[in-house]
Amino acid sequence: MFNATRYTIAKQAHNVSRHHCRTLSALVSSTIRGEQQHAGGDDAFKYSAAAGLSLGIASALLMSNSNGTTRAEADVTSNGKYKTLPPQKYASPPAIKPHPIEGVNDPPPRPDLPTIPLEEVEEHCDEESMWFMFRGAVYDLTFFKNGHPGGTPRLLMAAGQDLEPYWEVYRQHFRGHIVEWMEKHRIGSLSPEDKAKVEANKMQFGDMYESDPIRDPNLLGCTQKPWCGEPRIDLLTNDYITPNELFYVRNHLAVPDIDPDEYVLIVKGKGIKKHKFTLNDLKTKFPKHEVVTTLQCAGNRREDLHGVDGDRKIFIAPHWVIGAMSTAKWGGVKMRDVLQHCGMDVDAMALGEKTPKNIKHLQFEGYDTDETGLCYGGSIPIDKAVDGLGDAIFAFEMNGEPLPRDHGFPVRAIAPGHAGARQCKWLHKVIVSDKESQKSWQQKSYRGFAPDINFEEHLSHWDPKTLRLDQAPIVQEMPVTSFVCNPPQNSLVGVKGATEFTVKGVAWSGGGKKIERVDVSIDGGKTFTAAELYKPIDQRRNRHWAWTHFSKTFPIPDEIQERIKKGEKVKLDICSKAMDSNFNLQPETVGPYWNARGVCINHWYHVETTLDATRPKGEIEHASNVEDEFGNTPTGGKFPIPWGEHGWKSDPKHQTDPREVIAPEARHF
Repeated sequence: MFNATRYTIAKQAHNVSRHHCRTLSALVSSTIRGEQQHAGGDDAFKYSAAAGLSLGIASALLMSNSNGTTRAEADVTSNGKYKTLPPQKYASPPAIKPHPIEGVNDPPPRPDLPTIPLEEVEEHCDEESMWFMFRGAVYDLTFFKNGHPGGTPRLLMAAGQDLEPYWEVYRQHFRGHIVEWMEKHRIGSLSPEDKAKVEANKMQFGDMYESDPIRDPNLLGCTQKPWCGEPRIDLLTNDYITPNELFYVRNHLAVPDIDPDEYVLIVKGKGIKKHKFTLNDLKTKFPKHEVVTTLQCAGNRREDLHGVDGDRKIFIAPHWVIGAMSTAKWGGVKMRDVLQHCGMDVDAMALGEKTPKNIKHLQFEGYDTDETGLCYGGSIPIDKAVDGLGDAIFAFEMNGEPLPRDHGFPVRAIAPGHAGARQCKWLHKVIVSDKESQKSWQQKSYRGFAPDINFEEHLSHWDPKTLRLDQAPIVQEMPVTSFVCNPPQNSLVGVKGATEFTVKGVAWSGGGKKIERVDVSIDGGKTFTAAELYKPIDQRRNRHWAWTHFSKTFPIPDEIQERIKKGEKVKLDICSKAMDSNFNLQPETVGPYWNARGVCINHWYHVETTLDATRPKGEIEHASNVEDEFGNTPTGGKFPIPWGEHGWKSDPKHQTDPREVIAPEARHF
């Protein structure tokens, strides 16, 4: 089985200069500490040993594997465990021309601040004092150690060093607002000589994402590392079940390369006997169960909250645009069946006959790890897992096929109705606990804060004495939402000889609530009318896990027909609002619920389109006077802040292909 921890440290060791040896040692030490925090017994020894060996074997690993691959090409293609890239169902979207912004990340001159020697900066590299350099500027971000979304170990990796090599890997930092915020915590500058020395000795890391799979071009990457890709929404209404290659991908870390024959799922914790299951055990010891459910990232449409009122920014990635929602039929085994096998009285708990105080949550941990060895994790309430009608499963199939690598091969958690973040991929451990997962993705990343809480003053410091977490619930079930997919944003719709045109979209509500109605408007929400609903599968009350498609054919109003006859091109502002079985409706605007983490976003999504009588009826083309920055677009049809592929192509100094180094595994799903 691929050991991401050892591989990553070894790759980074390749180019680390002598004066950074202490950083690598700290990295190995933090890996051991991090793994010991979430591994016990034999597992703790295994992870510690792997981390401890990494420093000693780094050179040997890289010398024997000079092309940077983790598995020989012959092994990948001959052992039959990998599928080749499937046929592409839909034509590729037009290429997006990059528009780098000169000087977007250049710190301004600060003659009012002192010159700090390079040697002094390098000494500030522990939790007590963390200084950082970027293009000659020096910053003290010690206060940020608890506020960084990636956790303290990520900051320690770069403490006392130049940030630019790290940001070359994670280019979402280059969008401009990160440096703008850092300037508030600048303490000085390097001398021209020291700045030149840093530039001349810039590190170059190995790429822990090089074995990620190749993705369909219609899956639009709003971050490249880790990969977070959303389908073009104009394709979503073509298929009720989203094709695997178009299903949105939210990866928090690099995609692990797992041999299914070596796969083990560990189930342990309060009130049960510890068990280890192979993939074959799951397939043969338990009845197979299938469920059709929609998944949506808790942060879908996050870009709509970035730059609200000009200065309210979102400091967490990815900035999804609109498309982080898809639907699939998942196959696997019920969580309750596995827990019952391990000794839990799931029936009594589901009926409320037993409510053990020490059994409240089901924690998940994945095989995917960051550079420090910390694995991804999250949790759901135990009630969801034991509910006979909850359809929570450990899935090993997606749309009748083995899970693709991007979607958790060989096993992932599926908790219908819950946010995608809770449905852990590459599932390694299942832990019955009295506590929620303590991972940062559970405790920090996906909380709904009040509108007056912001990143700069509050979340970056993450002071538990002043930050009211009791007023910022952790996202589990998602609110009602809908959006128009067709006609696409900024499109010209041919209506020559037409008397009507059609609008299509998708709607969904979390927690199994049914979509009862979707209202559609072509005048920006001044007037609405109900759409026709389409759901080809039967789902029962409070088990409406899957989305509903909607469509509305509008007669072209007389006043618009008159304008069209005169040769005018008539602009429309199309939007929708859904209502679920609890009579919850989408809000009109973002203002009342703006939140600094950018979660649970469901205000009206506005589509700008134009009716054009010079074009044949039904023909749809992109408006020639609008140059898109991405295949999807925020509400209203444009990015209020330059997009630059979410920072990946914002900076003129960082324009290379992020996938120019790939391993053989990457050519296979």
